[in-house]
Amino acid sequence: MKSRSLYGFQVLFSGGFKMNEKYTAKDILEMAIQAKAKGIDLYLSLAHNCSNYHVGKLFMELAKDEQHDKMELTKWRNNEIFKKQEEAYPGERLMFLKSLADQNTFNCDAVLKKRLENTINEEDALKAGINFEKDFMLFLHDLKRHLASKDSSVIDTLLDGEVNHIRRMFEIKDKIDKGLIN
Repeated sequence: MKSRSLYGFQVLFSGGFKMNEKYTAKDILEMAIQAKAKGIDLYLSLAHNCSNYHVGKLFMELAKDEQHDKMELTKWRNNEIFKKQEEAYPGERLMFLKSLADQNTFNCDAVLKKRLENTINEEDALKAGINFEKDFMLFLHDLKRHLASKDSSVIDTLLDGEVNHIRRMFEIKDKIDKGLIN
């Protein structure tokens, strides 16, 4: 597994999934919920640490968006149309999916540890946020290859939301670059 340090947190790349298993929409939703929780933590840390008020405010809004998305995904996942899969022991599949999401997404622990230690400038904060979203999108694309084709709209919906987050970060970056906000 490859990793790289990115603005105070480790981003892990597995090079793809090891299993040939096709994941269900419920599996994908569970992994997305895990990743959204990491996004909430990251955005709250960036909002707290960012030296630029406007960028910090954007990260607070993104954290709220991630929380809303997480709640919606949880409701969707808990929908009765998803049948229970057989498990060797209760919670087995959930633990497997959490582990898979942890291994294939981002470890934001360094940002969280430095939360009270350092102020981060808006450029670094925006880079961290944009890279988080891009890495999550890559994770979703990797998952899509392992998803039953009838459930691919789940990924497409999630990707649309992530594209919107990146767009918002680039919009505020452009305003800063043009001196419209400081």
